[in-house]
Amino acid sequence: MNNMNNIKKYMTRACTMLAGAAITLGAVSCSDNDEIAEGSHNWEINGNEVVDIKPERYKNLKNPMTGWVLYTGLGDGLRDDFWEVYDNYPSSEGNVKVSDYATVLFIRAAWTYFNPEEGVYVWNQPPSASKYARRFHMLVDGAKERGLKLAFSFICDSQDKHDNFTPDFVREAGAKGFMSTTGSVQVWSPYCDDPVFQQKFTEFLQAFAQKYNDPDVTMFMSGFGLGKWGESHSVTYSTGNAEPREAVIDWVSDAYLQAFTKVPCVINYHRCLMDTRSFDGADTGVSEKLLDKLVAKGYSLRHDAYGMKGYYKDWERNYALANRFSRPLIAEGGWVESSHGGSIKGDGYADHGEVRRGEFNEARNTYVNMMDFRYSNSMTSGETWRWFNNCFDLVKEFIAEGGYRLYPDKISLPKSVSGNGNATMVHRWSNLGWGYCPTNIPQWNQKYKVAFALLDKTTSQPVKTYVDLAPCLNEWIKGKPTTYEFSFSLGGVPAGNYTWAVGIVDTTKDNEIGIRIAAKAETTPEGWVKISDVNVN
Repeated sequence: MNNMNNIKKYMTRACTMLAGAAITLGAVSCSDNDEIAEGSHNWEINGNEVVDIKPERYKNLKNPMTGWVLYTGLGDGLRDDFWEVYDNYPSSEGNVKVSDYATVLFIRAAWTYFNPEEGVYVWNQPPSASKYARRFHMLVDGAKERGLKLAFSFICDSQDKHDNFTPDFVREAGAKGFMSTTGSVQVWSPYCDDPVFQQKFTEFLQAFAQKYNDPDVTMFMSGFGLGKWGESHSVTYSTGNAEPREAVIDWVSDAYLQAFTKVPCVINYHRCLMDTRSFDGADTGVSEKLLDKLVAKGYSLRHDAYGMKGYYKDWERNYALANRFSRPLIAEGGWVESSHGGSIKGDGYADHGEVRRGEFNEARNTYVNMMDFRYSNSMTSGETWRWFNNCFDLVKEFIAEGGYRLYPDKISLPKSVSGNGNATMVHRWSNLGWGYCPTNIPQWNQKYKVAFALLDKTTSQPVKTYVDLAPCLNEWIKGKPTTYEFSFSLGGVPAGNYTWAVGIVDTTKDNEIGIRIAAKAETTPEGWVKISDVNVN
């Protein structure tokens, strides 16, 4: 695969798809009219002053679809004192609060644990109802207290598991499936093309979305949850072959996207997508075609074996690079220490710390937006323990340089203006991160925009907000500052002294701050960055 040709192909395809989505969804517009080519802008506007802003490089801003993911489940390996452990976690620099370094809590568990009986869901049950309800509420309530958003994955396939990962009521309703043996335990899984299974799973997704299709609560949803380990490979169909593969992908992707219209959905990208085979002998041409279809529909991308060289190879690497800045990438490391220790020698690592460094390097080379801390019930070993004890420098480096980190380094704005007059600003933006801000995904629909506000000098609250529709944040790439000119009417602001401020707002939420700016400047609790004083006369 030729990387450059594929990058051009995917970027062209993504732009075409998004242009169509903008018409269908009524997208907030992105216009090139106000963008000024670097080197041709005029900063010396009569009556304006030019303010330079320094970047803040190290604080964890907890912005959408960027940062570290704290990864756990609902099974019996989950400690009841999960938050107590992670609030006092040992590191090479002393005890730390892991949630200070994370953005998201990702709960990956069996469909059965979320939905034990038809119409019964752990989020609607009291914690006393079951151990799964107790664990669910403990995790979700703790995440909210610590400023973490949520992400979820529902696993349906019971292969290699000791429980039935699809609820028994699905089988009792007539779904067809197959038995497999884990140790001495026999478990049942549904055929992915079975209509009863598909109906019941779709109903579950719709029920879950009624509560969690909320970007204020949920960062992303991991679909599909089918196949071995829920990782979309080694799939078993009723036909005994892979003939239903594309039809099943169409069904499950539509089910997720119709349920989760406001929250990004992500899919494992690998060379055996929904194949009956695992990684060996997979038909990469079919996988690429199907992944392209999912990306065009609006799926973002993740892979759960970064740094594991037997699983993450040139095919996955090239596909990630081809989709760079088309869709955000989420990197997960493997369970190397707990389940795949033998892969260290085969992958050329000397120890578990080196595995994490290999994972980090792979993530950086494919420009990912997110990485993960995998749960371990031990405080002396495990994947997360390695990050904080062998690679704490990389934890901090990813916060500083991974994903996206946006700030305006230079702004020209009026010192005095008429309340019924016009103002003109010139503002230049940079991205300090190697990833990108994915405002081009359909679930976001360019909802995040640059805005300027006149703040009341006493309360620091916006009196008037002015949104510049021209900037598309997904176009801000590291090393390529972008400058815009923005002219607008003040709209009858009462005379007085105010403070100019800049922010990145969510246009679907009455222009509240949606993304925190990485600026070394006085910032309001809501996230408005103060620039300079202005007199309105």
